[in-house]
Amino acid sequence: MDSRSSQAVELIRSRMPIRELVGRYVALKPAGKGRWKGLCPFHQEKTPSFHVDESKGLCYCFGCKAGGDIFGFLQKIEGIDFREALERLAQETGVELPESRSQGKKRELYEVLNLAQEYFSTHLQAEALAYLKGRGLSDASVQKFGLGYAPQSWDGLIKFLSSKGVTPEEGLAAGVLAERDGRYFDRFRHRITFPIQDALGRTVAFTARALSKDDQPKYLNSPETPIFKKTLLLYGFPQARQSLRERGRAIVVEGLFDVIALHQMGFTEAVAVLGSGLAADQGMLLKRYDVREIYLSFDADEAGRKATLQSLELEIARSFLVYAVALEGGKDPGDLLLLPDGPERYQRALEAALPEVEFRFQAAAQGINLESVEGKRRVLEALLPRLLSNDPLDGVAEALKRVVQDRLGLERRALEDYLRSRKALPSRRELPPNPGTAFGLARPDLTEKRLLRELDVIALLYSAPDEEFAQWAQYVEDHTWPPEGSLLAEFMQVAKSGVGKARVIRHFQERGEGDRLFDALMKRPDEIPSDLENQLNLSMARLREVYYEIRLDRLKQDLKAGPSVETLREIQEIQRAIEAERRVYKR
Repeated sequence: MDSRSSQAVELIRSRMPIRELVGRYVALKPAGKGRWKGLCPFHQEKTPSFHVDESKGLCYCFGCKAGGDIFGFLQKIEGIDFREALERLAQETGVELPESRSQGKKRELYEVLNLAQEYFSTHLQAEALAYLKGRGLSDASVQKFGLGYAPQSWDGLIKFLSSKGVTPEEGLAAGVLAERDGRYFDRFRHRITFPIQDALGRTVAFTARALSKDDQPKYLNSPETPIFKKTLLLYGFPQARQSLRERGRAIVVEGLFDVIALHQMGFTEAVAVLGSGLAADQGMLLKRYDVREIYLSFDADEAGRKATLQSLELEIARSFLVYAVALEGGKDPGDLLLLPDGPERYQRALEAALPEVEFRFQAAAQGINLESVEGKRRVLEALLPRLLSNDPLDGVAEALKRVVQDRLGLERRALEDYLRSRKALPSRRELPPNPGTAFGLARPDLTEKRLLRELDVIALLYSAPDEEFAQWAQYVEDHTWPPEGSLLAEFMQVAKSGVGKARVIRHFQERGEGDRLFDALMKRPDEIPSDLENQLNLSMARLREVYYEIRLDRLKQDLKAGPSVETLREIQEIQRAIEAERRVYKR
């Protein structure tokens, strides 16, 4: 982030008190000078554990550990990224953000798409409305999802955009116009239009459904653009957002009409994929809204089964409880809208949904003789990626092993031997880093102790006045030697750059490493210590003591490998250093 952007961030922060922003979502009550508390908006609780500290500009839940500054809070509560939170707060506080060329281009695309949506909505008349009514859609649903109609004209939209000052080239870049042999024309003609929106509700593309049987393809999509990537979005997400958070589950379907029909029937947590299965990025979008369960309600044909299995890729399967929904007679959810008992039928289908384990096994075993050795081998091969989970808390993998044992008649030991034989050793690059090795540690308790002592120093350092923050950071670095990769080492590196305390917090928030930091900061008093230097010296002595203990532990491990006079001498020196540090903070 350049200096102009950093200045804009600080100006926004000064104009938007965190209490005001959080207060829009949480009923806050006073909890001391400059402090407020309320029920956490991110998890269910009866006793308030969500705290807001105005002087620090932070909020934090001591229950679920969610927290951050105004940007982090808005990101979490609205399920948006930092740039989106920044733009929204900038607009609200009247702060002008420095705009890059690419951002300017994106803004132009949004404007063109909004004009296209205006054009399509205006032309939603007789024939198109009759078609929608025939599908069972209510006026409220048509309005809720912004459905429109693209007239049977080759240049109607071109002329409309031109009247608004938009060139054909800009319409082409936005994906609403097409070009052939140097001539521009309307991409969508004689079709129902579905605006595709991002998480903020901004139109980023269109899908259009043909009204004539002769027009192919039946569904025509906008091309991908700088603001439209199919695997990053879910149709109906803005309309489903509140229900997703409240219900903790998502119903994922294939068809756009299916989403609208389910919402109209009361299943307002329904969204649709924009491809052939749920992608990992789409799963992450749902996770940001605290979705825990996903009900995959795809078509009952072979393509639908493949889409369901594709959606059960390990990254998604390990993040959610996943169920496969099957409707009676192979119907689509949209078909139920025309039936008087449609909502009841769909509710029964949800209740009868197959858990991931059962669906996986049935899909793998379909058409296979489970009595034969070859049949058993084919089933195991199909299930192998899921069975090889390394996560000891992966309950689905364990449940799948039990089903495989039972249905294939295998002994547990035989199954484990088979899995071991198929388990490829990870490359060195894939091996997770070992914190003990990285810092020369042999004991996890020392790693935790070091982290706690580092957090004490950081919390004290953060209490320094803004204008003195960088110099106190340098003071701490001069008197400690945090290991490379440790929290304190990274904190020092950012703090000394002169970006200010708030930007340091943002750095850790962006990396998803803010929880322990926020916890330590929120527990410290707001007042600047009158004897900051003395308190820092005491905290740093405790921290250096742990650094020496870590080195001592490693030396003792080395000594077990073989006696060494040099090692014994260094152990004695380290022990004297530990005693010296203890005298500093015990005097």
